[in-house]
Amino acid sequence: MLRAVFVGDQGLGYEEVFTAQIVNQSTFAAVWHGVKATESTPPLYYVLTWLWVKLSASHSETSLRMVSLLAGSLTAPVSFFAMRNFISIRLALVVAWLCAISPVLLSYSIYARSYALLVLAGALSVWALGALLERPSWRRWLLWGLAAALCLWTHYFTAFLLVAEVGVLFVRLPGARARLLLCLGGVAVATAPLWAVFLAQSGDSDRTAYIAAESLSGRLEGIVRQFAMGTNVPSAWLEGAGIVIVGIAVAFALVRTRHRRATLLLGAVALTGAGLPVLSALTGIDDHLLARNLLGVWICVAPFAAYGLTRLRSVPLLAYSAICIVAVIAVEGNWRYQAATDWRGASVRLAAEARGAPVAVEPGLDLALAGLYMHRAPLTAALHTTDLWVMVQPERGAGERALNPVSNPPLSGLWGSEFRPVGEIDYHGFRLIHLHATAATVVLPAPPDNGSPTTPNAFVLAP
Repeated sequence: MLRAVFVGDQGLGYEEVFTAQIVNQSTFAAVWHGVKATESTPPLYYVLTWLWVKLSASHSETSLRMVSLLAGSLTAPVSFFAMRNFISIRLALVVAWLCAISPVLLSYSIYARSYALLVLAGALSVWALGALLERPSWRRWLLWGLAAALCLWTHYFTAFLLVAEVGVLFVRLPGARARLLLCLGGVAVATAPLWAVFLAQSGDSDRTAYIAAESLSGRLEGIVRQFAMGTNVPSAWLEGAGIVIVGIAVAFALVRTRHRRATLLLGAVALTGAGLPVLSALTGIDDHLLARNLLGVWICVAPFAAYGLTRLRSVPLLAYSAICIVAVIAVEGNWRYQAATDWRGASVRLAAEARGAPVAVEPGLDLALAGLYMHRAPLTAALHTTDLWVMVQPERGAGERALNPVSNPPLSGLWGSEFRPVGEIDYHGFRLIHLHATAATVVLPAPPDNGSPTTPNAFVLAP
């Protein structure tokens, strides 16, 4: 399975370091506090990962990503059983296959954050919804309530998906509205502890300030691109072909599907679950719109693609499958296109060279990543030294797909004109630059002009 092949291949990314710091805590209370202090999502994923790390006694990248890997792997069979309640067994199998090869779902299955669990929770809730519509027994109401609580404990955006499901149940089961209200009361009780977490997280707008920094039109475009083909596909032609094939398939299904009742129901759930946050962003009520936050509705969109892709003797399905597999291998197997830069490799490469010298990190927000892999702590006081190493992370320019070295990093402006470059090591796009001064020169924990509340209070790792 592709997920298992790539799960430990990459070092941690910027966001994954926060997961590592949370699950490295010794007590449940500390984990809970860490989620409130640093995250903008509910605590379930971090609690499960903390338990796994304790059980496995391992803090490796693979161990940190194991909950995501298991969630991503389970989503395929869950998707089959969920869709079997709405469409034919053949199309349900195709949905499960699309889940297995989806570039965006695979990428989050090897990412130590809550998004793979979000997809699984959404699929479980849709499965429970279909079972309820088939036979609204007390047992199935209980299962839907548990799935709803699981969704809310996983990601706040699942509230939009659940609003859609409640609407479906209210309309389709008019004789069971009292049971629906009772079930919603149980969900409210089961999720009551989340209110304190949510209020603490929502009070810190800096955590999500990066979302509004990107244009809304770019984020809306990103929803289509990522749902269809993931991110950073090396070739525009490859990405475009995948988007066109799946786009035509979805459009065809909307017009020609034989499963009219399922189309209306799943379409309504998908439109509400994704449309409400889009509408909220467009109107300025609340803007936390990102493609990954909408992954809970992926299960409702996939059947439309499955129906269209299986027309013409399934030739479109074969073509789209080949494109997805090629894209996954090209992205996950090449550092230039991976979501996270290779701080692990660069840090190990530099550690042998900068044994007695401080190391500056650019950008400073990734100081924790370099410190984790170099086993160093941030510099806390001014230091006099003649040697300084600077790690300059590669970047993706506007419209670029591949990572590239930064051509002119502002070294003198950050660390003083006394330091002159005397050597450089290039590694996976990183520029590891050795600076030297003729006399001992002061190095501060951070540049003097650092005043932004969103940047760390140190850019330098102590010797």
